[in-house]
Amino acid sequence: MAKIDFLPDNKIYESEPGETILQTASRNGIPHVAACGGEGKCTTCRLLILDGIDNCSPETDAEVSLKAKAHTTEEFRLACQTTVNGDIVVRRLVLNKEDIESVSEKGVSGRLGETKKIAILFSDIRGFTPFSEKLTPYDVVFILNRYFNRMVRVVEDNRGTVDNYIGDGMVAIFGLHDEKDPAHHAVKSALEMCSEMDDMKPYLKTMYGQDFDIGVGIHWGEAVVGDIGAGKSKRLTAIGDAMNFASRVESANKQFQSRVLISEETHEEIKDSLVIKDFMRTNLPGIDGRVTLYEIEDINYSTDDEREKEHIEDNITWSKCSEVETFQEEDQQVFKIKREDILVVKIEESFFALNDKCPHAYLSLQGSDIDIKNESIACRWHKSSFCYKTGEVKEWMKISNFQKMLGKIGLNAEAQEIAQMEKIPVDVYKTKIEDGFVWVGLEKD
Repeated sequence: MAKIDFLPDNKIYESEPGETILQTASRNGIPHVAACGGEGKCTTCRLLILDGIDNCSPETDAEVSLKAKAHTTEEFRLACQTTVNGDIVVRRLVLNKEDIESVSEKGVSGRLGETKKIAILFSDIRGFTPFSEKLTPYDVVFILNRYFNRMVRVVEDNRGTVDNYIGDGMVAIFGLHDEKDPAHHAVKSALEMCSEMDDMKPYLKTMYGQDFDIGVGIHWGEAVVGDIGAGKSKRLTAIGDAMNFASRVESANKQFQSRVLISEETHEEIKDSLVIKDFMRTNLPGIDGRVTLYEIEDINYSTDDEREKEHIEDNITWSKCSEVETFQEEDQQVFKIKREDILVVKIEESFFALNDKCPHAYLSLQGSDIDIKNESIACRWHKSSFCYKTGEVKEWMKISNFQKMLGKIGLNAEAQEIAQMEKIPVDVYKTKIEDGFVWVGLEKD
């Protein structure tokens, strides 16, 4: 009976005769994405055959058609269309942890309408039409949900409320429930959304051969807030000219080739905290007179709680992470510091901090293997290895010598791609122990 070695799970299971790879995975509890339910109508179940490609069934007509729409090579197969007649080694390409995350929504009812100052954020995807026109509807919905999962998390982490989705656009409101510092949190959200988009781009480029970007517009103004609708569809929302104005601010990003624009009213509300990249006077459709818009580069804002967890010494910003004793049970922990995910690792009695994203695929390093003798950490996804002290590359995407040889003579696409990749070191940061806590230090720009 044929055996399938699933990576990065490092689990081997036998495949029943006539059973697809997806069915084998499902039967054995391997979390494998299949947005269309395994009916051969999307490419989300694709995987890479690392060994035993000749033991796979011929491509079905459905698979040939779908692969023509995606960014693939011969070694890529669809798990729902492929059966095996011998042993193979595969690597799942759509990792399930992030894909199946769901966002809970809080229902609010029974509020009367009132006029209040709020911050309104509009976001829209740039270049999504050319990106999506060659994909199946299943893939489009899959990518949009993956994208919105990230963006909604950013908004909610910054005390905002997602008000509506308009195609590939999103409307969020800050201050809807009288949260503190709504304008600050709206701009902070916009910048973090751009960071999330940058983090997602390598994935899109790898999976689909192209990516897209976003534009975000923010306005601070008065709107009528209240319950709109009836029955189960009733929801707390905001209406008024301020909503339309925020939409126009967002659209201006296309004209000025910018990512984050805010209105003059928003600027006046929090100008002491903003780092301005540029500003412009312009006319907005449907808005009387010329207005001033500001392009935002950064925001110097933190809450009282955040300020208590941060101090500056010798041009290094130190951030408090977690108590030392918590590393007894969990020796690898990830912390969000200055919009960066930073992995702190306890090795024997010392602590080391690295950027949590492996440079070659931007997947999390948390849970990776530690080699104390060689002072290295090996990415658990593709086995790239880095020095946890200096960040230097020890090994880039570990493959066998035989695969390397095939790559040199043009018979292994993956090995060829690996050989041509720039070997990027991982960023490392200073650490110290103070008052029983682990602190991470980032050098100021």
